[in-house]
Amino acid sequence: MRAHEFTEDKGSTLASRTISRYADEIGPDSMDYDMFKKSAELLDAGKLKSLAQHLYRADTSPREYVMKVISKKDPDTFRKMYGDQEGYFSTMEPVQDLTDSEINEGADFYGYYKDKEKGYWSYPKDMKFNIGHVSNVTARSILGSLGLERDFENTSPYPIDEFIKATDAFLRINAQDKDSVEYENVEAVHQEATRFKKEHPEITHVGFN
Repeated sequence: MRAHEFTEDKGSTLASRTISRYADEIGPDSMDYDMFKKSAELLDAGKLKSLAQHLYRADTSPREYVMKVISKKDPDTFRKMYGDQEGYFSTMEPVQDLTDSEINEGADFYGYYKDKEKGYWSYPKDMKFNIGHVSNVTARSILGSLGLERDFENTSPYPIDEFIKATDAFLRINAQDKDSVEYENVEAVHQEATRFKKEHPEITHVGFN
């Protein structure tokens, strides 16, 4: 999936967006459409116990597709659900202590400017977000790939021109790995930062929050 295709709601995760979009591709007439949509909904809500039960009751092929997407796009969540199990997805069983708790961590990718009157960082009120909510681990991984400070919670936003320069360099150097999750994630923030700069000239910095 290319980054410019990310058009789901701001609160969605990378994994749930992929699952939901695949459901849209096969269409409501498919017998697996509702299964995929329900999986994405439960994943977004952080209801891992209900998701595991939902997958257990599903047919093998769609179940394995959802598990494969989660394992690649959100490996932390996959480990919470299935631990360190290896082998075929169809033979894996969820861990015993799963709960249905709402997601309370994660980050969004913003474009910022310094409010000259109030002296703090702000962002355009009409700004659209094409990248959804990601885990803190994913945000740190993206920043690490770019050679930037991973501790975004305690770091000021990055100058947008420097950020775009870093993402562009990464994409050119790693063009042979276009199908990797790392490449897709960097491509996503590159295109988002470039769009911010074009649509909102007042934005001077970008970062996760």
